[in-house]
Amino acid sequence: MMKVLITGGRGFLGRNLAARLGGRNDCEMLVFDREDSQSDLLSWLSVADVVFHLAGVNRPKDPGEFESGNAGFTELICDLLRKAGRTPTIVFASSTQAELESPYGLSKRKAEQTLRAFAASTGASVRIYRLKNVFGKWCRPNYNSVVATFCHNIANDLPIQISDPRRELELVYVDDVVNAFLAELEAGPLPDGRGSVTGVVNASRDYASEIPSVRLTLGDLAGRIQSFHDMRT
Repeated sequence: MMKVLITGGRGFLGRNLAARLGGRNDCEMLVFDREDSQSDLLSWLSVADVVFHLAGVNRPKDPGEFESGNAGFTELICDLLRKAGRTPTIVFASSTQAELESPYGLSKRKAEQTLRAFAASTGASVRIYRLKNVFGKWCRPNYNSVVATFCHNIANDLPIQISDPRRELELVYVDDVVNAFLAELEAGPLPDGRGSVTGVVNASRDYASEIPSVRLTLGDLAGRIQSFHDMRT
């Protein structure tokens, strides 16, 4: 039976992935989150066949946590795998902000580089997904999703703020991300152990599933959610 480890398993992406994996009988799911210890992490990495590395920091009180929670934690995972002599397939949830020079973007880019180096030195298969604007069930309002914030506020008759109604967004539904992740279980390891960067749109079909997205304006998004609310009356 395949052993699948999810880091950040109680977060937004992790919770959605765990819900789907929980319904399968061909894998054993291991869930690591911030409440667990480093010894737990080592124990699970020592047996995992696939690691969905979804843990990360995106809204810390201290900007220094970007480095420790994203780049530093990824380095720890790779170090523990080297010590255990293990090369599981690693699927990493990165961000399109890895292309930017912000503290968050830099920490995600450094994590990607660490995983690429691990793949190059060990032959492990590493898949990197640069995600953007993911929304869906269990997403936290007033955190990092305008969809979740609009849904929460409109459902509770609270005001919403729209800086520019004409601003266009590219949105990705969490179930589509999970579908792509689950497809990785069926794909198996890459033949030559190379890492790859997979974007949300026009993804490289050589390495990972393309994730569909939808484009609409902030004004259209708010109007659609408001119309759902108005249907109840």
